[in-house]
Amino acid sequence: KDFIATFRGQKIRFTSLFKTAQRTLFVSMLKIFPRIISFLSESKDFPLIIQKALAENSGITSQIEDPKKYLLVPTANGLVPLASRVDIEAFAKKTLHVDKNAKIVFEEIGGVLNDVYLIKIFMKGEERKFVVKSFRDLSSFKWFPLTLWTLGTRSFAVSGRSRLEREYAINQFLSSKGFAVPKIVHVSTAKRLIFMEYVEGENLEKIVKRIASSKNIQETAKDLEVIRRVGEKFAEIHALGVALGDTKPENIMVAQNGEIYILDFEQASRNGDKIWDVAEFLYYAGHHIPPLASPRIAELVTKTFIKGYLKAGGNVDTIKKAGKPKYTKVFSVFTFPHIMFIISNICRKADKLKE
Repeated sequence: KDFIATFRGQKIRFTSLFKTAQRTLFVSMLKIFPRIISFLSESKDFPLIIQKALAENSGITSQIEDPKKYLLVPTANGLVPLASRVDIEAFAKKTLHVDKNAKIVFEEIGGVLNDVYLIKIFMKGEERKFVVKSFRDLSSFKWFPLTLWTLGTRSFAVSGRSRLEREYAINQFLSSKGFAVPKIVHVSTAKRLIFMEYVEGENLEKIVKRIASSKNIQETAKDLEVIRRVGEKFAEIHALGVALGDTKPENIMVAQNGEIYILDFEQASRNGDKIWDVAEFLYYAGHHIPPLASPRIAELVTKTFIKGYLKAGGNVDTIKKAGKPKYTKVFSVFTFPHIMFIISNICRKADKLKE
């Protein structure tokens, strides 16, 4: 102990000595530096020397290859270098081998906070469709209302690079685990673009609205089965430690073969808020239920989803916490109060729905 105490004391003295020397050197440089600048500024050749040095340095820099050319990421069309600068038109013409006579149509299908485009290519009597997501850095002006709206409950990835990385990484991860996600056919990190296949099918928002407008509960059996399967998918994804981040019904697609696709991963993350996933899906679904619809509709949709989630091994506490004020306050802005109450009440009593 005495040896350790002695050693520590010496280390402190050495550190103090170093700090004193550092401070002395810094003060001396402050005195000398103005004189050096004054001397150089009087020299006529000094600006020319600086220009020559910068020119030589830029020449050396231009000769250095971009290392990202040798870093490759996998896509459905093969490996793509991170240095790829392919834009939308170049993708259509080069990557898809579209000839000059082909008709290419671009349609904007994104919302206020994201830029998503549908590419339609008409060639030799056939139509091919692809989706392009552009990940621009979103201004704080656009995100301020959303941040204020979810204050104390949820934070969002804003930078384009971060959102692109999440979209690609979670898409590839879930695909490797056997989940149905859109195939990524090209990535342009320089342009912050992801090109992926267009999934033909029916949006889950339409299914929820069809359930809500149904006159006969018996007619909703097929659609409710889809809701149950969505609950199972959520539980299976959560079991992998992934939170989807943006689980509005419109971000879920039922393909023509009946497969359930999850479409949006730019807010997804590992070990994120799984409670938010459940809350956003259920309360957004409630948003699509008309105020005069039977309360039984909200009850059926909520219970069916929860049963599917719990059957697939989902944590009952995740469901119960989705009924707390921390989450209900966020969605009460656009979902009718009596529907919010029905959904949150069922969530809090989720123990009763365990089979």
